Amino acid sequence: MNLETVTAVYSGDLRIGYGIIIAVLSFISSWCMTCCLACAGKAELKERVRRIASLLIYALSSVILAGFFGRLIHWYSHYESYESFSKAFESVSGRYHEAGIMLGFVVSAALCMLLSEKEMRGKVMHACASGQMLFMTLVSLVSMFSDSDRGKAVIEDQAYQGLPFSCITYLSDGSSQYRTAVFFWKFMLLGIITAISLILYFKGRSAIETYVCYFAAMALLDSARYDASFLRSNGFVSLMQIVAGVFLIITLTVSVIRSARARGFHIYHVLFILAFISGLSLTGYMEYYVQRHGNLYPYCYSVMAAACMAMVLSVIALHRRGYKKILEGKDNK
Repeated sequence: MNLETVTAVYSGDLRIGYGIIIAVLSFISSWCMTCCLACAGKAELKERVRRIASLLIYALSSVILAGFFGRLIHWYSHYESYESFSKAFESVSGRYHEAGIMLGFVVSAALCMLLSEKEMRGKVMHACASGQMLFMTLVSLVSMFSDSDRGKAVIEDQAYQGLPFSCITYLSDGSSQYRTAVFFWKFMLLGIITAISLILYFKGRSAIETYVCYFAAMALLDSARYDASFLRSNGFVSLMQIVAGVFLIITLTVSVIRSARARGFHIYHVLFILAFISGLSLTGYMEYYVQRHGNLYPYCYSVMAAACMAMVLSVIALHRRGYKKILEGKDNK
């Protein structure tokens, strides 16, 4: 995410870009959603005050931590773009990595959850997750005013030279070209995930399911970007794809262990694990394939989308079985 955009507000020497404005409005909107969800329902005055206090701490800590980790991870992957480590943190403008932003949000949400009353912790965590999805959805539009989140494919057909298919991109030599508008597809896909998160919230599901959907979507979307970030020792799989894969694998492993302890190990565990491994392997293969067949982007990303969906369904199915048993155990106490 690049907050260095065209200036929107001039006031003397003060220049405020569209990126900053969109980011601030996105955060305010997401925090308001989180508050509405977390504070919904009846509660005593003492409990409501405690919850509001925890949400205020969440707002402050998420701004600090999301900004810090977002810039830290971008500095790590693009250290050549900064004069020094300290210089990277001198301004709020500039580039941030989505994985770092989400890390800051999740840590802040966990803190907010722990500060809330015990019986409301799951609800508060999911409220934070839904708000985070709204933020990531809205802040995707920052790329309309910057050069980030463009795709690898160059669109030459004039019929598709515009949103939602492509967006103009200015090159370093002064020329321009239309590249796929990955940021707009991200906006639409994350908007769907935000809606799914709200449905899951009202159905009493775990916030983990929201994060599973998010990271699987980012594994797909980050593959399409020409400006994705990588580990310093790796230029094949993007950093976001690695984070997404690690998160999904850890979630799958924990879900299998919980489900097996609660209900015993059954054949469906094997089937879901095989489905996940197949989806992960196919995603990795298509990442390799698409880098060598630039004329097959629609085919490659359609197959990769199906593979990511297989991973999502497998992880969520196993997670729900273990999570349902935990809830049943709490109800029996």
